[in-house]
Amino acid sequence: MFRMSKQCFNELCQSIITSVGEDGFKSENYIDEMVQRRVPIYLAHKESCGGFISGEVKLALTLRMMAGGSYLDLAVIFHCCPSHVTAIFHKVLEEWICTPSNPDLCIPNEEYFMNEELMRETSIGFANGRSNGIFGGVIGALDGWLVKIAKLSVTSGVRNIGGYFSRKGFYAINCQVIVDHEKRILWRSIKSRGAEHDSTAFKSTNLYSVLMQQRERLVRNGFYIIGDSAYGIATFLLTTFDNAKPYSPEDAYNFYHSSSRIIVECCFGEIDARWGIFWKPLEFDLDKNIVVSIDAAMRLHNFIVNFRERENEPVDVLQAELDSFDDETLAFMRGETVSVEDSLLVGVINDDDQQHMNEVGRPSREEVDIREGGRHIRERISVRLEMEQMTRPDHMGTRKRYKTNMFGRIRMTN
Repeated sequence: MFRMSKQCFNELCQSIITSVGEDGFKSENYIDEMVQRRVPIYLAHKESCGGFISGEVKLALTLRMMAGGSYLDLAVIFHCCPSHVTAIFHKVLEEWICTPSNPDLCIPNEEYFMNEELMRETSIGFANGRSNGIFGGVIGALDGWLVKIAKLSVTSGVRNIGGYFSRKGFYAINCQVIVDHEKRILWRSIKSRGAEHDSTAFKSTNLYSVLMQQRERLVRNGFYIIGDSAYGIATFLLTTFDNAKPYSPEDAYNFYHSSSRIIVECCFGEIDARWGIFWKPLEFDLDKNIVVSIDAAMRLHNFIVNFRERENEPVDVLQAELDSFDDETLAFMRGETVSVEDSLLVGVINDDDQQHMNEVGRPSREEVDIREGGRHIRERISVRLEMEQMTRPDHMGTRKRYKTNMFGRIRMTN
């Protein structure tokens, strides 16, 4: 019901108490103690309206609303006024969850990319994971997450409402997110419109400027981020090869690259599956409540990941990840192909299928050098794959059924 175990919930309560204090949280034990001491304000509340609402109830109410619960149903369950339910929800998110004073609920953001020890730890995790040691310098997987929002009204103050209409056919916020090998969110930006291309959205963030400034240090340490083909390649951001021939070194690179990068899509799938508030368009205020709700979901996700890692909480990781993939992604992982007709039936275009957006103007010499440096690093990894004779795994004999035309496009044969 509350999308976390009882032990995890209790630890979250203790973390918030440490951050805001006993008087700010008002746990059930604290309220009972104040009543026994006959503190006037607590006695007055108990006689007039039944007493204070405890912090545990407020947090449980908030988590249930994040999980998709209706404020009308929660008002009945927790014996609160419906309008007070929404007030509690927004207050808990703003003052308890999305607060910089609680280190257990903070996301590192740009500070992470200044800490070589943390980046080294993450790169080891990626190297020991899905890439079989090939991508040993990965310090994060980058992707965009479109969060559905209701169509904005003319009174919202937004001049270009159509800018929020995404290519997937709904109004959205484009969230740029970087995660580690454990699906822990390391950085996020929740400010781009749904119609913005992932590359444009990422380049408009503060992190992009930081990476540009720190690119030489990252290259010396062998660190880089991995992202899909929607992004432009750079020395600090490696993308996949376009039009790689089957079972070529470039195709092997794409396979191991995607096997590592797909962890960020697993993260989005877990957040979507856990917090039902994202199952329908968000209808809150754009400037404040929508951003806060998205940020709170990410912070709570990190708290659960940390708890799961610390307590070795059992979880069916494989099934949880597979449930978050669409049919096209699963087919790609099996080494199969998806026809144009099948992709139209799905009705969703993946970021990997999105062509690079033509940038206005000629790129600067600095940008050209950064792109060439990224291509050199990518080529070096593909050569290493060829030397070690590592290719895309052959599943169910599909390798024998691959054929390509003169343009290198894959087709299946009987």
